[in-house]
Amino acid sequence: MPSGRTHDRLTWIGMPLVGFTASALTRDWIWGVIASSSFGIGGFLLSPDLDTPSLPYYRWGWLRGIWLPYQKAFHHRSFWTHGPLVGTLIRLLYLGLWLGLGLGLVAGVATFTGHLPLVQAWLHRWQGIDWRWGVAIALGLELSALLHVTSDWVVSQWRRWHR
Repeated sequence: MPSGRTHDRLTWIGMPLVGFTASALTRDWIWGVIASSSFGIGGFLLSPDLDTPSLPYYRWGWLRGIWLPYQKAFHHRSFWTHGPLVGTLIRLLYLGLWLGLGLGLVAGVATFTGHLPLVQAWLHRWQGIDWRWGVAIALGLELSALLHVTSDWVVSQWRRWHR
């Protein structure tokens, strides 16, 4: 397998390629920025290697503890963490669970303190966001995971071949 630094280098190389490609295909630079940014987030923070104590895991700082149950639930390089589409979907659902818990806590505190209308107004703003943003984000996240998994496979095959 490539080192964490190699995965980071590949992410840095892939970000502009994804951004320029998305911009060229859509003829709009904003889609390139969205796809490229989500590609970077996928490579640096939501990597398939969150199933081990890895660079992406440590980048979560004091929040990295949220990934411990994920690490206990899945074996490294399993289909559930490194599988195309499945790995990204599971990481997003898992992160969504934590975000939902956090949002529930915020809503509870807002209700208790009388600030619930502020939270509701903030959530209402999100309803008007273009659904295509979600597609561009998902595409960037999945492309970064595919690059990661492909580089793992290529290096593993190379090492087997050279034995």
